[in-house]
Amino acid sequence: MSRALAFAGAVVCAAGCSAGGTGAGTGTREVAQAAPMPSPDADGMVAIPAGELVMGRDLSPRLDERPAHRVRLSAFRMDATLVTVAEFRAWVEATGALTSADRLGWGMVAVAGMKAYEWSRTPGASWRRPFGPNHPEIVQGDDHPVTGVAWVDADAWCRAHGKRLPTEAQWEYAMRAGSAARYPWGDSPIGEDGTYRVNFWQGRDHLDPDDRDGWVYTSPVRAFPPNAWGLYDPVGNVWQFTADWYGADTFAQTPDGALDPTGPAEGWARVARGGSWWCSDTTCSAYGLFERGKQNPLAPYPNNGFRCVKPAS
Repeated sequence: MSRALAFAGAVVCAAGCSAGGTGAGTGTREVAQAAPMPSPDADGMVAIPAGELVMGRDLSPRLDERPAHRVRLSAFRMDATLVTVAEFRAWVEATGALTSADRLGWGMVAVAGMKAYEWSRTPGASWRRPFGPNHPEIVQGDDHPVTGVAWVDADAWCRAHGKRLPTEAQWEYAMRAGSAARYPWGDSPIGEDGTYRVNFWQGRDHLDPDDRDGWVYTSPVRAFPPNAWGLYDPVGNVWQFTADWYGADTFAQTPDGALDPTGPAEGWARVARGGSWWCSDTTCSAYGLFERGKQNPLAPYPNNGFRCVKPAS
């Protein structure tokens, strides 16, 4: 596939799709037929088939999303949901693990009423109280994604459970589940039934909270329908950590047709994808399947979370 083609969006093709079925030669977008929705196994993981993905957009306003390029993925398994507060608590209580926020003594916090892009370094904020001790009214139930964690905490949790964080390519391939659009179901955050399918900030700005999607902050990990492969929260709710170091030129440096790419060998930030409850049309706007986020591996924020992967067998 030529890097020069004016490709506007991603294409996913699970194993068994015909060669040349991406529509890339004409610059059009086609969506491969997704496999039937699998059921999670006893570990709550979904089998993801081997296949291909076109990552990036040649016409993106963001340089780090260019160029569109084809990658190939081996089969793997992925958590059907984000890791929950209850799951993280059980691990901490069983092991005595300390998180980055525990060691730092603070976490970064943003709440309704603060200005756009305003964050507060808040003593006492951690996964237990991701919005800090001054906001007991913001409750995260046991079935909400754990937040207030840093990349190092997510990496430790996955490894302790015999898993690891997904690569950026694995994450996007699985979340798209056959879609070439901004969301797994199309280009609107609202589904065909007229209801919101993603948790993001609908307010005019962060001074104006609005819960048209049902939530101002995080939502339970099964609050919205899953994608075609049975994965919940494919976008929104919380940014999702990946294993990859961030590089602004990663896509440009990845060979076309690369098998299971892993990104740069080193860096200062890790890639996060999907956007979060904090993202709005006027602030961030990254809730979707194209934008690439980045995060200091030690920084705990209340809009970051994670899920893990395992080999296919």
